[in-house]
Amino acid sequence: MSKYDLKGKYVLITGAATGIGKELSRCFAAAGANCVLHALPGQRKTLAALGRELREKHAVKVWCLFEDFLDRGGPEKLYRKVSRNVPRLDVLVNNAGMVVYGPFHRARLGPQENLVRVNAIAYMDLMRLSTPGMIKRGGGRVLNVSSVSAFQPTPHHAVYGATKAFIQSLSEAVNQELRGTGVRITALCPSYTDTPLLKKGGFPEKVRWIRISGLADPAVIARKGVRALVKGRPVYVPGLVNKFVHLVLNRITPRVIVDAISNFALKKDA
Repeated sequence: MSKYDLKGKYVLITGAATGIGKELSRCFAAAGANCVLHALPGQRKTLAALGRELREKHAVKVWCLFEDFLDRGGPEKLYRKVSRNVPRLDVLVNNAGMVVYGPFHRARLGPQENLVRVNAIAYMDLMRLSTPGMIKRGGGRVLNVSSVSAFQPTPHHAVYGATKAFIQSLSEAVNQELRGTGVRITALCPSYTDTPLLKKGGFPEKVRWIRISGLADPAVIARKGVRALVKGRPVYVPGLVNKFVHLVLNRITPRVIVDAISNFALKKDA
């Protein structure tokens, strides 16, 4: 399969104001893609500054759109806004996300339901809305920012890991369904990354696994993710150690042991 040329394409990046989304926006603009940047309504100044940066540095077209996926019909509202602003959507980047840390039985139900809406339902809705047009035009790409959390349970932020497993399975299944259409789905699965996400949702400053593995650089993750999308890779896990741990070791280790290790590694480090 030939590499996908991003120059002149129209790309929607959700959660573009910070972290991996911000760095992905920079990568797409550097490749010559026109960027539709999405963020929460409260991030207008931050997103506007990023939009100016991309226009001035890369001479691409940039639109800044705002929508809260927790609002009723939020993903659909965003898609309609995108459709009014650009002639077509060539690439969808599902990146917006949230986390809730703490024992499942103690964490409030509302935030956990919100997490499912943002991390799973919004991804699914935008994929379903975007892919028919891509298929009709004979080409397109979807980049779903998943996580290595998709490959094993994540005690202490159980719902977060469950949403990533959902997106991982959905991405791989739809990618198979779309074979021969020119549309490819890529699931990008980084380990813990140094983003504002880990400073929210009660996430502790110290987690045992982070002490062992460290935090990835969002700029590096973004570059590798865009490269994987261009190549049409269905699943991409950045880093050799992460590949071995999550794609190899997990498959040959009994589940009961994987579960116990996950429980230990993802606890708050005293």
